[in-house]
Amino acid sequence: MPAKLIFPGVYALGLGPVNAFLIEDGSALTLIDTGYGKDDVKILAAVQALGRSPSDIKNIVVTHCHPDHAGGLAALKKQTGASAWMSLADAEVVRGKVAINRSTPSRGLMQQIMYRLFIAGSSGIVDKAGIEHEIADGDVLPFGGGLRAIAAPGHSAGQMAFMLERDGGLLFAADACSNMGGLSLSIVYDDHAQGRRTLAALAKLMFAAVCFGHGPALSGANARKFNQKWEA
Repeated sequence: MPAKLIFPGVYALGLGPVNAFLIEDGSALTLIDTGYGKDDVKILAAVQALGRSPSDIKNIVVTHCHPDHAGGLAALKKQTGASAWMSLADAEVVRGKVAINRSTPSRGLMQQIMYRLFIAGSSGIVDKAGIEHEIADGDVLPFGGGLRAIAAPGHSAGQMAFMLERDGGLLFAADACSNMGGLSLSIVYDDHAQGRRTLAALAKLMFAAVCFGHGPALSGANARKFNQKWEA
């Protein structure tokens, strides 16, 4: 699927059931998430379709350690030379120092079906990769046009959401929830109660658009559905 412009200078890359995102930052590109282990091919094809080269990707920000978001990191680092950024907790999983947690499925028929289709038989293994920079809650990353890190635990212990603080704001909600067939809880969480608290905190933020690890972005009046759905 070709890159889709979802916000000024921000493109969504549909990689089957999961999304990655490209942010234009002058002559450089910032990549948010990396898909599965073989999705580096799709991501680099989308980059080239935009008239850019792999070496334009200078930084790769990974929201969390699950294989559908961090799986392509090792391959992409080799092909781009980019630096990787993650929270400490989830970086240790990708570095191979800590075992990935076995998350439990959310309640609901659709979540149960999706869990059995995509997760139940998965090894959860992520190819080891170096993480040069660790991110903490409140950090503003020195690239991408003003990316502010927001701790978003629950789906994984170290998941991070990000706010692009320009043009009214774009929230990268990662897998705090999903928008596949409508806003709903993600398929799995390490800690369901913490995941709910994260969603309530994110719902207090104001932004012009919100995008997700799974499902299409929402913008304008539709973005308010996120606040209304998850407000405490």
